[in-house]
Amino acid sequence: MKKIAKLFAVTAMALFVCVSASAQDLAQATELYNAAATALNEGNQAGALENFQKALSMAEALGEEGATLATDCKNIIPKLFLQLGKEAANAKEMDKAIELLAQAEKLGNEYGLAEVAADAKDLVPQIYIMDGNNLLNEKKFAEAAAEYQKALDLNGENGMAWLRLGMCKASLNDAAGATAAFTKAGEFGQKDAADKQLGNMYLKAAVAAYKAKNHAATLENVLKAAEFGNTKANIYGGMAAFNLKKYDECIKLLEGDGSVNAKYYLARAYEAKGNTAKACENYKAITSDKNFGAYATSKVGSLCK
Repeated sequence: MKKIAKLFAVTAMALFVCVSASAQDLAQATELYNAAATALNEGNQAGALENFQKALSMAEALGEEGATLATDCKNIIPKLFLQLGKEAANAKEMDKAIELLAQAEKLGNEYGLAEVAADAKDLVPQIYIMDGNNLLNEKKFAEAAAEYQKALDLNGENGMAWLRLGMCKASLNDAAGATAAFTKAGEFGQKDAADKQLGNMYLKAAVAAYKAKNHAATLENVLKAAEFGNTKANIYGGMAAFNLKKYDECIKLLEGDGSVNAKYYLARAYEAKGNTAKACENYKAITSDKNFGAYATSKVGSLCK
């Protein structure tokens, strides 16, 4: 009987020690939580996150006794990862931002904070686009294209990412890649901007071809530019068409231009087609020009009776 009483006393003492240790652990976890809250109020988000994570680890180890404290920590930690991710992005620390946002998404889903997880997931492609924009501004076109592609791998319907990818491809002289990217941009809400970029791309190609005296390529690119609303290259197309003896195309591209060059080629195109009246009209308009005046005057004298 005495042995039983002694065993009971030992058991009771052990229980008391466990209860005391458990209470002490909860108090320590609560102290960490309070320190984290203080750090958060002071704007020290990194310090707050560290203490909330420590408090969570201790609270979870306490089981049911620490459940409320653990829940409170879980309601804050993913939000802190999200905020820190945003701040890293604003500081142009893109790799760090991606890591923090990945944690925000993971823990947001794990802790039942679906809105935080969704916000983090949506922000990641935007981070890649921001990084791409920085590289694009530095004219690092290949590197920028890689960042835009990362964004598109996560969200293939991001019209802005497609548009910027097309700009990079165009700057890298990848006309096929640029056209494909701009076409996708148009499908996802960026049609006006994509068409403008395509028009500019074909304009540049037309000018380059004209300088290289490649009349066929000049005309081809001018007509493509016009498909997207860019008629700035029409003068090059008209001159190229004349040299290719495509007089109707020349007239179509240059009629209404009003420049001396346009009138000179219009006059010659109309003359080649046998339309003397229109040829004379254009020759007479440029008789005082220092470059074409002498030729135009001779034509007026011989052609325009």
